[in-house]
Amino acid sequence: MALIEGLVLYTRPYRDNDLLVRVFTKEQGIMTLMARGAKKAKSKVGFACQAYSWAIFDGAYPKNNTGLGFINDVQDSHPYKNVVGDINVSAYAALIVKLLDLAFEEGKSEPEWYEKTLIGFEKLNEQVDPQVITNIFELQLLPAFGVAPNWQADPISGAVTGVFDYSEKYNGIIERSHFDLDDQRLNLDQKVVYYLRQFSAIDMNKIAKVTLSLMTKRGIQRVIDYLYDREVGLKPKEKVFIQKMAAFEGQLTIKARKGKP
Repeated sequence: MALIEGLVLYTRPYRDNDLLVRVFTKEQGIMTLMARGAKKAKSKVGFACQAYSWAIFDGAYPKNNTGLGFINDVQDSHPYKNVVGDINVSAYAALIVKLLDLAFEEGKSEPEWYEKTLIGFEKLNEQVDPQVITNIFELQLLPAFGVAPNWQADPISGAVTGVFDYSEKYNGIIERSHFDLDDQRLNLDQKVVYYLRQFSAIDMNKIAKVTLSLMTKRGIQRVIDYLYDREVGLKPKEKVFIQKMAAFEGQLTIKARKGKP
């Protein structure tokens, strides 16, 4: 038996009264645990197994990192209520969870990313802009997918200050004096470049209120989507849902404006 601390990522029904619970654990990374009786109406284990909840379970880890572990009881739990209760925030949380689940090997300890994920969910729960939090996860998870753009310096001259653009050819930013070396560079606004460089390395703990223009946020997202589409080869359904949701909200805004006198 063991005390298993972790963040519940998602659950799946299993048998009549049981759940399969995907958990990012503090000690042994991401794994699946079976919670017996969790679907019963009065089960306190079931309450603690809600997605986007932090919990300490009584249970057992999978033997030799294969098969299922078990959850028998719960010692403590803390749901991120604002994440669950806001459809916009929960959509971004679902994308973060998907990327984490794809990025890391089953049962492999990831203590730095465990702590970073808890901080990120605290920020989401505090209603810090969910797109910004998700963009930070997306950028900082790229190396886990084998993609590591250089956001810090021009690889040709080593310049760290100046006017920059993103170059897939040079796997990162290049300074203005080298723009003619890549006619396929992205022609990015400098605010977008600035925030990409910041987000790629920022400590999640240092994020407070973030206010970016819609244009800048779109520019940042365009680059991140470009990287995941072309270099990672990944477009999760959670990303598609967010895009559809944003398009629908945009249509509502246009209709509202047309209806004004």
